Amino acid sequence: MPEKEHSLSKWFGERKIVRLMLLAALLALGVIHIQWIIEGILFLWGVCRPIVLGAVIAYVLEIIIKRLEKVMFPKTKNKWLIRCRRTLCILIATVLVISILVLLVYTVIPGLTEAFTVLGQEFPNYFAEGKRWVLETFRDVHTVTDYVKDLELDWNSLQTRIINWGINGMSDNGLLSSTVSVIGAVTGEIANILISAIFAIFLLAGKNRLQSQYHHVMEALLPEEKNRKIQYVLDTANRCFSGFIVGQTVNGIILGVLTWLGMRIFKMPYALMVGVLSGTTSLIPIIGGYIGAALGTFLVFTASPSLALWFLLFIVALQTVQGNVLYPRLVGTSVGIPSLWVLAAVSVGGGLGGIAGMMVAVPVTATLYGMAHEWVNKRNEQKKREAIQPAPVQKNKK
Repeated sequence: MPEKEHSLSKWFGERKIVRLMLLAALLALGVIHIQWIIEGILFLWGVCRPIVLGAVIAYVLEIIIKRLEKVMFPKTKNKWLIRCRRTLCILIATVLVISILVLLVYTVIPGLTEAFTVLGQEFPNYFAEGKRWVLETFRDVHTVTDYVKDLELDWNSLQTRIINWGINGMSDNGLLSSTVSVIGAVTGEIANILISAIFAIFLLAGKNRLQSQYHHVMEALLPEEKNRKIQYVLDTANRCFSGFIVGQTVNGIILGVLTWLGMRIFKMPYALMVGVLSGTTSLIPIIGGYIGAALGTFLVFTASPSLALWFLLFIVALQTVQGNVLYPRLVGTSVGIPSLWVLAAVSVGGGLGGIAGMMVAVPVTATLYGMAHEWVNKRNEQKKREAIQPAPVQKNKK
């Protein structure tokens, strides 16, 4: 019997060594062929990107659909209404999101076009006024005044250079090839968005069946305990992501409305557009407010440079109140992580994936933080119980 146990332990030990050697070989191959692996990942991402985007669209729409289902005929027993309710909610949520996107485009793009047009017309005057102010302010500093006196601006020549740089810089083959490449890229993106939207609609329509199939597959593959742990992780992630999306959206709407109202009260230009921009950019954690403030200041400056400073003071005061009062109540309670971790998540997410990485990093960090916090609490409670319980009394054997 001991010889059998020894042989078994030796066999398991040899298998462990073989697994470690195989793992080391795979890691070595991965390091050697890292370029091929990266290219393969990028290729797979290009193929799967419409599907991933469709899943993201479906997840965001599902948050709206759940709230609509609670409002539309919640206590009805009519089978026809129950069957049609989800389809109707999907339709309403889709129309609502498309209407918001159309409103954003209709509000922002004409205003930005007008602002750049005004800036192009008034920029020579701004340059002359700035030159005069520098000469009057630093008239005793001869090195500055001598430099500024000789500084001239040929605005027409500068515009021509910018246009030529834009045309030639887009492609080495000139305007025709660059135009064709831009049209092809735009057409490809539109096609990807349409495919993603269609895929999202199919996901939402077949949600119940997909959930049932998922549970059947997981029950067949894994034991009950592992399924329970996986479901706990998914539920925690869903709670953090949905809470973050809802909190950021409500926070953005409130900030946009307050910005619009304040600019209307103080009679500042571009009130509606700056309000829409402030609310939209605030969806980006932490830095979104600064982006909105910079864009708003630029737009107000193109219409009235004297009001730009007052707008900057107003938006800074408003965002300070919003960041210290509204944001912790709307987003902080739903995400549930300290501001230090939010800043770290935004920094890392922005470095890895840009703006999309920032928005994903916060709920991911909240999910990990929540699970780690709960695990630590359970471990501490378990240790306290073990410390309180008396040690078992051993009876002396005669």
